Amino acid sequence: MIRNLIFDWSGTLVDDLTPVLTATNHVFGLHGKPLFDRDTFREKFYLPYQGFYEEHLPGVALEGLEKIFRKVFREHHHTVSLLPGAKEILQYCHNNQLPTFLLSSVTQEDFLHQAKRLGVDHYFHKSYAGIVDKREAIHSILADHHLRPDETLFVGDMEHDIETARYGNIRSCAVLTGYDSLKKLQRALPDHVAPDMFGVMEILRRHSEPEAIPPTPTVGALIIGPDKKLLMVHTLKWSGLWGIPGGKIKAGESSEDALHREVLEETGLTLKNVDFALVQDCIRSKEFYKPAHFVLLNYIAHTTKTQVTLNAEADGYRWCTLEECYQLNLNTPTRILLDWYKKNR
Repeated sequence: MIRNLIFDWSGTLVDDLTPVLTATNHVFGLHGKPLFDRDTFREKFYLPYQGFYEEHLPGVALEGLEKIFRKVFREHHHTVSLLPGAKEILQYCHNNQLPTFLLSSVTQEDFLHQAKRLGVDHYFHKSYAGIVDKREAIHSILADHHLRPDETLFVGDMEHDIETARYGNIRSCAVLTGYDSLKKLQRALPDHVAPDMFGVMEILRRHSEPEAIPPTPTVGALIIGPDKKLLMVHTLKWSGLWGIPGGKIKAGESSEDALHREVLEETGLTLKNVDFALVQDCIRSKEFYKPAHFVLLNYIAHTTKTQVTLNAEADGYRWCTLEECYQLNLNTPTRILLDWYKKNR
C-alpha cells in the first residue's frame, strides 16, 4: 500500500532538459570541449553531477562551473514546463490525502521560481531541493516525517533516483519522460516503470488500497480478580488507551489455549473459570497503531492473584471496579465488552 510520495523535479514533473542542455553546452564550450546533442547528453549525464563534471572537466572547480551554469539556465527559466500528468497526479495526491514531498538536485531558488510560476508549489508537504546526493537526505526525510518505508514511493527519471530509493529501503518508480533512457533505468532495477505521470497515477490507484490480508483471529479476557475487581492494561498499540490483555491465535492452537498463553505471557496470571462472552469485528480501527482487521473473541475469566508482571505489550495496569473502568480512556472493543459484562454479569 502506498501512502506517501516523494517526487524528483527535473524530468519527472517538469521538462527542463532543453535549458539544462543549453547551459551545460555553454559551460563545455567555454572550456573548449565538444558540445552535446540531446541524445548523447541523456546517455552521458548522470547524478550526482559532481562526478559528471569531474569526468568531463577534470581539475575545473565545481563552484565556478555551477555559477556559469545557473546564470545561463535562469535565462531560460521561462521554457520550463510541466510534463504530461504532472498537475493531475499532484492533485490526485492532494485529493486522496497522500503526503507529497520533493527531493531534487535543483536549487531551492530555481525550484520555487518554477513551481510558483507553474502553479504547483502548494502541493508539496515539504521540498528538499539543492540536494546533490539524494542518498544523503532520504533517511532523514523518512525519519522527520515518520514515513514507513514500505508505504513510501520515490518517483524519478534517473538511475540515481532509483538507487536512492533502494538506499532508503523504499519503493521506486522510474518514469520515461526525463533524462535517463529505459535501458539505463532498467539497469537500476526499479520496482515500477511508467511512461509518464498518468502511468504513475494508475500505479497509485492499484496500490493505494489496503492489500487483501485475511482477518486475524485474536483472543482477550476481561479478568476478574479475587476481590472482584477487573484488570485493565495500558498499551501504546491502541493509541495509549486502556484495554484488556490478549493477542493472536497461533496456527494449530485452540482459542482457549491461546487465551491462557497470551494472558500468562502479558501479565503472568493464570486463569480459571473461563467463559466465552462475545465476538467483535474490529476493522481498520483508527485507535490501533496500524491498519488491521481483527476478529476479537472476548472471554470472561477469573484469577486468584493480583500481582501482575507485564511484558512489552503494555506499560501499565490497574485493578478497577466496573465504575472505575468506565472512567478510564478505553479503546472501543473494551468498552463494548464492559457494556456486555455490565448487562450479563
